[in-house]
Amino acid sequence: MEPETDDAWEVFGVPPAEVARWKALNFEPFEAALAHGDGFTPTAAVHYSRQLRKTADSWRRTGLNSVEGLHWHRAGFGPKEAIRWRSDRVDVETARRRRDGYDRTSDIARR
Repeated sequence: MEPETDDAWEVFGVPPAEVARWKALNFEPFEAALAHGDGFTPTAAVHYSRQLRKTADSWRRTGLNSVEGLHWHRAGFGPKEAIRWRSDRVDVETARRRRDGYDRTSDIARR
């Protein structure tokens, strides 16, 4: 569990007006940021809190319960995928472009 500070809520980009409501649901900053990024408000998260926490836990287990992990998640990667790309020293934007077929530099380098 990452330490919770008022700064952490801001670092993770959780809207200040929602922080008290996320806290009332016992969400940590990382959990709230993941949920918020997936389109959940605290009101909607009440009904999906178990699923949302499970998603956050999968990122936590890989050590990516961080802003970087949040970027990988928002780019549509799972935790294991993110770890594989990172082990190849590929950043999230490059990985996204390659996955989506927009980065042809790797094809050119192979020729």
